[in-house]
Amino acid sequence: MAHGSTQASRDRRRSGRNRVATDVFLIVDGERRLHRASNLSARGVFIEGAGIDLLPGHHIELVFPLPVGGIIKLHRKRGIVAHVSAAGTGLRLEPGANRRRRLHQA
Repeated sequence: MAHGSTQASRDRRRSGRNRVATDVFLIVDGERRLHRASNLSARGVFIEGAGIDLLPGHHIELVFPLPVGGIIKLHRKRGIVAHVSAAGTGLRLEPGANRRRRLHQA
């Protein structure tokens, strides 16, 4: 591989990314905001678009609504803002136990 010539040579991620298109709620200072996640891995998520108005280092809670067998489950993770750009916001997911809660029957 040529030095510095490909994206892979600059990519320092420890886990693979998966292209997604899913809703995610960000809980910021007690306020729930709906956004769109476009890239997800075991250690991070990219939230599309501007307007999140958070600075790197800010701690937030993420809530992913997931349909499982006719029930919507809420998958909760804690995250830290890693970077902000005009395209969106990268969040580093904190390790730890996942918390799920049943929302309703579909």
